[in-house]
Amino acid sequence: MDSFAPRDNDLCFGQRPQLIRETLDLIGAKWTVPIFFALRSAAEPIRYADLQRRLGEITPKELAKNLRSFELSGMVERTVYPTVPPRVEYKLTELGETLLPSLEALANWAIRHGSTVANNRKANERPTPVRLIKPA
Repeated sequence: MDSFAPRDNDLCFGQRPQLIRETLDLIGAKWTVPIFFALRSAAEPIRYADLQRRLGEITPKELAKNLRSFELSGMVERTVYPTVPPRVEYKLTELGETLLPSLEALANWAIRHGSTVANNRKANERPTPVRLIKPA
């Protein structure tokens, strides 16, 4: 029997590769982990401006784009209060909270092995070949 033949319970069997790619596209964005950790660390729903302050360097446009994507995916809940000006708060949903252990594990892995990966990449870089332009 071929040991590389897919089995029904393999993660990458059938339609699962597409689901995995879509999930990685969503959670692999630059600001996903910091946003999720900031939402987790808030004891209660957090206002947009407070969330942006916690994140520091993120632009308002980038934060809004990410929050909207998480909201559409059901991982973040957005609540708008009918005040002037409107008060908007965000919190992780139950679905969003289920992702936290995986993000924490990934962050811990990066802390433990990130410098090794960076050193390996640097050691194995190939110099960019010099391209000579032929005279016309």
